[in-house]
Amino acid sequence: MRCETAFRLILSDCLEEVATNHPGVQAGDPTALHHTRIALTRLKATIAFYGPMVADTEWTRLRTELKWLSAHLGATRDLDVAIDNSKGSPEEPMFRTARADAFEALKEALQSERYRQWFEGMWDWVGSGPWTARQDRHAAQRRAVPVAAFHAQRLARWHEKLRRKSRGLQGMGKTKRHRVRLASKRLRYAIEFSEGGLPEDVYASWRTVLKHLRKGQQLLGELNDDEVRRELVENADERELQKRRRKAKRRKEHERKRKSQLLRQAAAVYRKIAG
Repeated sequence: MRCETAFRLILSDCLEEVATNHPGVQAGDPTALHHTRIALTRLKATIAFYGPMVADTEWTRLRTELKWLSAHLGATRDLDVAIDNSKGSPEEPMFRTARADAFEALKEALQSERYRQWFEGMWDWVGSGPWTARQDRHAAQRRAVPVAAFHAQRLARWHEKLRRKSRGLQGMGKTKRHRVRLASKRLRYAIEFSEGGLPEDVYASWRTVLKHLRKGQQLLGELNDDEVRRELVENADERELQKRRRKAKRRKEHERKRKSQLLRQAAAVYRKIAG
């Protein structure tokens, strides 16, 4: 199979997954939302994997719109996870209220013309985007490279990058650890969609890596969920503090005006007393 064909098949599968889960996401189903996020993460990983073959100005535009959509999905999904991890806690009602607000914003985005144009634009780009019409020799060669050769080389490169990034993981800060998590996701999905494109004896060597990646992703995901939950609580506490400050400021202003009014009335009375 040519890389061009494989790319179209993988992207089409991701977009079909998004379409399948669209009604569930609009209905507020957390599972459908989660599957949609996975599909979009696989989509981004696939485009990054095929890199130079598909990069063009249209993808740059579509990627900007995808960031907008992902922000809405991510905000709601983070709260779903926080709710699951806070059953019976004092924070649960707060998370549920915030989730309702985030979901309303997400629902509005999914029903917008902006979303419709992005989704249709993605299908058009996969089938007939600028990347498909490049006539220079290198572009044509990249599209025609057999999947087995390209995937074997690309997986090795991504594996090496992850190996370097994950050194000293235990002492890493939040930002670097997040980069390791993203690189792990990308490599995991790349290995998964390489099955069938690589000879079985070659793919067998990636199965062990895939097993470890799934475990590592789970652990880093739990760390991330804990951090997100903590940030949500801190942000809520900060909003509550600001709310109390605004309330105190309004009360102080009210008391100042009342004091001034009472003093004016009292002064008028005593002027009358003084004759």
